[in-house]
Amino acid sequence: MADNREDGGEVERVAANWIIRLGGAPLTSGEQADLDAWLAASPDHRAALDHARSTWAQLDLLKADPGPLRADMTPAHALPPISVAPPVSRRRWGRAGAVAASAVIAFGFGTFWFGDPVTMLRADHRTDIGEVRTIALDDGSRVDLGPATAIAVHFDGSERRIALLSGVASFTAAPRAAAGGRPFVVEAANGESRALGTRFIVNHLPHAVRVTVAEHDVDVSARAASGRAARAILQPGRQVRYDANGLGPVSGVDPGQAEAWRRGRLLFDAAPLGDVVAELNRYQRGRIIIADAALARRQVSGVFDTRDIGGAVSTIASELGASTVNIGPFATIIR
Repeated sequence: MADNREDGGEVERVAANWIIRLGGAPLTSGEQADLDAWLAASPDHRAALDHARSTWAQLDLLKADPGPLRADMTPAHALPPISVAPPVSRRRWGRAGAVAASAVIAFGFGTFWFGDPVTMLRADHRTDIGEVRTIALDDGSRVDLGPATAIAVHFDGSERRIALLSGVASFTAAPRAAAGGRPFVVEAANGESRALGTRFIVNHLPHAVRVTVAEHDVDVSARAASGRAARAILQPGRQVRYDANGLGPVSGVDPGQAEAWRRGRLLFDAAPLGDVVAELNRYQRGRIIIADAALARRQVSGVFDTRDIGGAVSTIASELGASTVNIGPFATIIR
C-alpha cells in the first residue's frame, strides 16, 4: 500500500510561505480560499501554521529586547500583525528560542531565509542551497562552485581576477602563458590567492578564509585589521587560513578533504564547530545556530553526508555532549 502521509518538512515549508504571504498585502479572496482549504485538509496544517506564526511573533517581540546577540545585530523592519491563529505562549520557547529569533533579526528575515541580496546583485555566477555547479570561464579556466556560493568575474587586459563573495569553490586556472601573461587571482575577504600553477580551493567562511592547494603552487596574501600584511607560498597538500588577525600558520592537508563536497561528503579534522556549522548551513534553508561562543570553539572531527544534514547535527551534538532544539523550518539551535 502506498504511504499517503504528507512529508513534515513540506508542511512546514508551506506554512512558512503562508506566514510570509500573510505578512504582506491582504489576501485576495482566492488566496483566502486556498488557505482555508489547506488548513481544513489536516490538523497538522493548523499546527504548522501556529508554529510558524509563533516564530514570527517571537522575532517581533525580541526586537525590543534582543538579548546577548545585540552587539551583532543590524536593524530589521518590524513584522506586521498576522490575523490567522492566536500566538503560542512566549514562555514555550525559552532561552533557545530567544537565541534563534535574535539571530534571525540579526540577518534580517529575507537574508536569513533567501540569502544576501547584495551578494546576489554583485555575483556573475552563483549556486543555490545544496547546489554544485561547474563554470567555464572565457580564458579556459574552470570553477567548481560549491553550494550557496557566489563569484564575480573581473577579467581585463592586465589580470584575471575573481571575487569569491560567499561559499566555497575549486579553481582550475588556465596557464598564464595561454592567457596573454595575465595572472589568475582569487580575492576573498581581506586577502587574495594568486595562482602559480593550476588547481586550488578557497573556502569563504563567515569570519575567515581557508585556502588549500591541490596542484602546483599558490601565493596567498592577507592584510590584518591592524594594517600588517603577510604572504605565504603554498605547495600542493598545504593549507592556510586567514582572518581579521592576518595570515595563520601553514599546515599539511589532504586536498581531497577540502574538496569532499564535490563527492557529497564533508570531512572535518579538529575543526571549530563554528566553521563546521557554516559549511552545514550551505545545504539547507533553515539555519543551524550555535547558542554560545564557547561551544562554537569546540572541535569537531568526522565525515558527514551532505544529504543528511539533520543526522550530521544530531551526531555532532551527541559527540559534544550538547542538545538541539528545532524552531520549525527556520532554525535548529545547538546548545
